[in-house]
Amino acid sequence: MKAQKLDHVALYMKDRDRAAEFLTTHLGFHVVDRTDRYTLVGAGGKLGKLTLFDAPQGTEPSPGVIERINIRVTDPDSAASRLPQEVEVESRDGARFFTGPEGLPLALVAGEGDFVEYDLEGLVLRSRNPESSAQDFLRMGFAPGEDGTTLQTGEYRLHLSSAAPEADGQDMLYHIGCLVDSAQDHRREAEEQGFEIQDFVEGPNTLAVFVRGPEGVSVEYVEHKPTFSLT
Repeated sequence: MKAQKLDHVALYMKDRDRAAEFLTTHLGFHVVDRTDRYTLVGAGGKLGKLTLFDAPQGTEPSPGVIERINIRVTDPDSAASRLPQEVEVESRDGARFFTGPEGLPLALVAGEGDFVEYDLEGLVLRSRNPESSAQDFLRMGFAPGEDGTTLQTGEYRLHLSSAAPEADGQDMLYHIGCLVDSAQDHRREAEEQGFEIQDFVEGPNTLAVFVRGPEGVSVEYVEHKPTFSLT
């Protein structure tokens, strides 16, 4: 199993249009795509994106396993100044931490090297056993990072923090989407390794297999068909 890169982080939102408005007005995102099922926002169609889904009716999404989602910028202070005045911003370790729509924890971090402004840097997930969870993600095709609790998916990072996931309400994290060469191959290899296959979906332009990972995190391995196009 090998994940080429992080494609998107899928989130459940109570009001996805309002969430998208916040992200596109106060951060450097734009609406990449919108359908009856989801709203896709990011700095570009081929970069890391947030996919906003309608939360199951009657539920209140909460961060759950998400400790924060990092967004890379040239100047965190300048980017933080674009946020609404009522948003409280905490400065720590060179980053600017704040709470986005519906309690979504976000951070503006200084990018390194060649990057696109407001691309995702990665995400931090809570884990009861970060080292063990990191080993499971390695088996699921993520690459090793700079330490035993950090992994890479292309240019994006996944860090596991030693903290119990919040248990209240509907978990905001729907799934983590990663690009792969073959969804069928990943389905077969996941089954061979004993991972739970949650779903296999064929769309007009994609094939995707959903696999349950550590802390109940669902990873979508998505294959783009030749007809796929997203700018």
